[in-house]
Amino acid sequence: MNAKILVELYVPELDIKYNVFLPASRKISNVIIDLIKGINELTDGAYPINNRHALMNGDSCEIYNNNVNVKDAGIRNGTKLLLV
Repeated sequence: MNAKILVELYVPELDIKYNVFLPASRKISNVIIDLIKGINELTDGAYPINNRHALMNGDSCEIYNNNVNVKDAGIRNGTKLLLV
């Protein structure tokens, strides 16, 4: 099953918000890579591609463990996330 979770993603470095569907069964580390690549492409290279990014809960400021699946991390529809 390819369950998707709709989240609000804020990228403080660019001051841009995106509504994004994340695959529930995908590891956070893989999601971060996909997000970075997508944002880099959407901004014509303005967002750097590197391995220094983290995914953070916008309400609790919790930084998610990269080895956990999206669903297991407690990310649900409507969760506000920051890519830092």
